Amino acid sequence: MDCDRRVTDLSATTILDASPDAILLVDDAGRITHANDRVTDLFGYEPDELIGDEIERLVPEDVREAHVADRDAYFDSPETRPMGASLELAGRHRDGSTVPVDVSLSPVVLDGETFAIAVVRDVSQQAALQTKFRTILDAVPDAVVVADATTGEIIEVSQQAADFFDYDPDELVGRDQSTLHPDDDRYEQLFETHVTAGRDIFSQFPDGSPLYVETSGGTQVPVEINAYVFELDSRRLIAGVFRDITARKEREGALEQLHTATRDLMRATSTKEVAEIATKTASQVLDLPMNGVHRYDEEADALVPVAWTGESETVFDGPPPTIPAGDGLAWRVYQTGTPEAYSDLAETDDVLNAETPFRSELFLPLGDHGLLLVSSTAPDAFDATDEALARVLAANVESALDRVEREEALKRQNERLDEFASMVSHDLRNPLNVAKGRLALARDAADAHEHLDDVERAHDRMESLIEDLLTVAREGDPATDVQVVGLADAAEACWGHVRTPDATLAVETERTVRADPGRVRQLLENLFRNAIEHGGEAVTITVGDLAGGFYVADDGPGLPEDGTDPFEAGYSTNADGTGLGLFIVEQVADAHGWDVSVTEGSEGGARFEFRAVDVED
Repeated sequence: MDCDRRVTDLSATTILDASPDAILLVDDAGRITHANDRVTDLFGYEPDELIGDEIERLVPEDVREAHVADRDAYFDSPETRPMGASLELAGRHRDGSTVPVDVSLSPVVLDGETFAIAVVRDVSQQAALQTKFRTILDAVPDAVVVADATTGEIIEVSQQAADFFDYDPDELVGRDQSTLHPDDDRYEQLFETHVTAGRDIFSQFPDGSPLYVETSGGTQVPVEINAYVFELDSRRLIAGVFRDITARKEREGALEQLHTATRDLMRATSTKEVAEIATKTASQVLDLPMNGVHRYDEEADALVPVAWTGESETVFDGPPPTIPAGDGLAWRVYQTGTPEAYSDLAETDDVLNAETPFRSELFLPLGDHGLLLVSSTAPDAFDATDEALARVLAANVESALDRVEREEALKRQNERLDEFASMVSHDLRNPLNVAKGRLALARDAADAHEHLDDVERAHDRMESLIEDLLTVAREGDPATDVQVVGLADAAEACWGHVRTPDATLAVETERTVRADPGRVRQLLENLFRNAIEHGGEAVTITVGDLAGGFYVADDGPGLPEDGTDPFEAGYSTNADGTGLGLFIVEQVADAHGWDVSVTEGSEGGARFEFRAVDVED
């Protein structure tokens, strides 16, 4: 060892020995001329053991070989070693192990000679932290980019981020975070907002416009950004977690278009129109081009195609086939009312057609109306979003079909009511007008005013009943004044209007019900008149209780044997009858939500039973 090369400047060595880092002085030949006590803690050598040795003693061979391009000047050409560099190396411990270190080299002149002063810092803890940080970074499923919160320089990216932005990780590190976004000053402002907020989630600008990132190829992708500002090694950093929301945007767009299609569905006026809108929506909005609507046909007892797409027609070489009752997956779904999805029909039992060209299918019930079928010739063609949106569409189609069915039923009912109203007006008003004219003549020619007053009151009541019936027929809701009604009192009151000297009323009930009193009187009077007209003036009529309702029975000749519905408007076995009495009875019962039926009575006559009545306890 050349002791003459030792540093003798005591003040300098005192300063070096006081440093918390390991410090080595290296001469221009690459030999260690001084080492402070910290080298023992870091490398396991006593300072004197290193004096005179080349600095390479502390650098592992593999590290030298791995970094030759960067460090030739320090290890292979001592005479040309530059000064003032900072390196990250692995130091070699006395026991052969390696220690991650940070080396700072600077020139220094001592005793008139130039040395390199190497400040060596143990960064093992920092390296462990960096490894842990890297592990966490790559464990996050979304793209993560870490940038300096002050300068915006990217210092770390996860592998997911590199893949997402289509860069090599090293290509992004060192760039400004603005590299990740389209050319728009608002992104720089957003970065500053993130830094100020400390932690926040952004999916759009304050004006509502969406956020995008830009890949290396220039593709813009909509994202949600979760920003988190934190401190690491006395450095303020910001981690941005970028989530691709392309699928969410597409789903939101599809839902918005579904909402528009729903308005069209609710304006449709026929089953066919609803079905056609459904197939068009599934094809154009949900991107499910092979689909069709099958409607249950009661007469055929099968699911019959109503509307389908051109793609489906191409596959079938014509309209889709009818699905007979009891056969296949589609019929099972229709019966259970539970949607089902099949990813591969080739591996599914109970397929209606074993030679079907389809591999994937969605079966979506439309209540009692039928099915929406979505198909594909490829297996596993539908994802969870496809299924969810198709179910939303099916629910809207079912609601539209319910509405169309109600409106069609209402239209038919209104047609029947108009016919009934015309019949009432024609068949009853003309005789009433004749009777009134005759009454006026009788008043002028006779003195029997008391009897004529009774006739006038009867005519007035007839006119009132006609007006009520016309109102019922045209407005459709007779039960407008629901009250507590005693059946016995109502029966006795009605009996006073229709009784004959030999007829008998037996009231065997004390029940009270909630109903419209006027409509109940109409019902009872018509039943009483019907019994007298068909059973004769000596008929006995009984009003009694049923479970959840009441009955009205007579001991007359009973029901006709020709199978005709006695409630049909205009039907009567009495030549003088109008055929309206029992029709009105059914109308009044329906208006209250009662179930009405007619059967043979215990005395052989007719027995009218009313159930589902709102009975008062």
